[in-house]
Amino acid sequence: MPLLAAATPQLTQVPISTGVATALVALLMLTHVQFAAWQQGGYIILAVSDFVGWKRKSERYDRFSKGLVTALGATFAVGGSLAIFAVMILFLGLWAHFWIDVQRVLFWPLVAEAAAFVGEIICLYPLYARWDRLGRVRGLRVGLEVLLFINAELQMLLINMVASYMLTPRNAFNLPAIMMNPTEIPLEIHRMVGNIAWAGAIIALTAGIRLLLRSGHRPDVRPYLDWMGHYGLIYAIGFTIAQPLVGWEYAKEIQLHAYASWYDMMLGGLSVAFLFQVFLLGAIFTVGIFYLWRRVRASGFRSPALAVCTLLSFGAWMLISTPSSLAWSYESVFAANANVPIWQGGLLIPWGAMIPWKLTALVAFTGVTIVALTTYLKYVSRGKLRWGDAGRGQAISLIAVGVAVSLIMALMGFIRENSRGPFLITNHMLINQQQNYSPPSSTGPALQGPASNSGVSVILPVETHP
Repeated sequence: MPLLAAATPQLTQVPISTGVATALVALLMLTHVQFAAWQQGGYIILAVSDFVGWKRKSERYDRFSKGLVTALGATFAVGGSLAIFAVMILFLGLWAHFWIDVQRVLFWPLVAEAAAFVGEIICLYPLYARWDRLGRVRGLRVGLEVLLFINAELQMLLINMVASYMLTPRNAFNLPAIMMNPTEIPLEIHRMVGNIAWAGAIIALTAGIRLLLRSGHRPDVRPYLDWMGHYGLIYAIGFTIAQPLVGWEYAKEIQLHAYASWYDMMLGGLSVAFLFQVFLLGAIFTVGIFYLWRRVRASGFRSPALAVCTLLSFGAWMLISTPSSLAWSYESVFAANANVPIWQGGLLIPWGAMIPWKLTALVAFTGVTIVALTTYLKYVSRGKLRWGDAGRGQAISLIAVGVAVSLIMALMGFIRENSRGPFLITNHMLINQQQNYSPPSSTGPALQGPASNSGVSVILPVETHP
């Protein structure tokens, strides 16, 4: 590796500002993530739906599976081309120093990721182009769908190595340590669960839009769209239930291994963005539970339990959305000498603190959503819901959940990537001119984080840029 570094030609800066280059990467990659997450979450929903349709001989599930594989096949090229464009044009053109160093450190994981990408194509397009013919051997088709999901998850696992390495880097010459990065597994679980919820939200959003359109009023179409919206929403809020627990674990690993990033997320300049993120999380739960309650009412049944769940969820939403202070960050609170509650003339709002109040709201969301889903699915399993009864309010609720999940995904990526600032790779490579950076030998202030004396070596023995 030192010989490879020595042989690398001197890199010159592209005549474009760092801010513009950062904005281009952010726009392209956040768009790509929306497509990639839809694909990866959609694959497992496809496999489950096709299997259920096969075993139950359900025309509705069969119709849904065929429509889903058509949508997945049609959108795959868009998401894939965005990723290729980002690597070939943006990374190599605007961030070449960073990208070449990442390739040196994570060469084999990136090769394996590319192989899994090819495997995804090999599995997806036979399903897309020969769906009905493969249906003659239904077990083979379902097996191909499972293999498709495995390839997609392997891709995500490998690309998460890059994201986790950038946030909490390990020794550049120790590939096993890089692969077992402390934030790798929590990030993988967090994104896998989120991708399934996102795919369900897209299905619900599509059904909601079609229910509002003229085609959604046709008696032969409306029952199917009503069922499709319900089906997507169950995935959306059902898998979102796991996000608070997984997200908490992910945040703790960041706190332990990249304290400065954690501080920026929770108490620093990104804390307002994080507050908006938990606001969106509360919106997903509250609007989703509201849909369940109103959907039961639309079929003529009263459900006091779902009404109470909606009320409790709304209360938790208000609690989790309360800011912890009336300032942009805790530094602003201290600078104003206002580190006391608002009723004492300060800027702090005690019931907006993470512990115990926001944690209480997260626990409440989890418990209430489990009760609401269980109650709602009892109505479904007993055949009490008449598909086609959904009204305009239920359609708007489906759309609102889809929009909230889309926004929270983009915001999560924004917060994670900006929390490293001013670094591209924490304590090793700065964003400005992508130069390598050697952390100081002495321990800095507490708010700078413990990474400076963590014993992690400089990323690569390459020449330092001014």
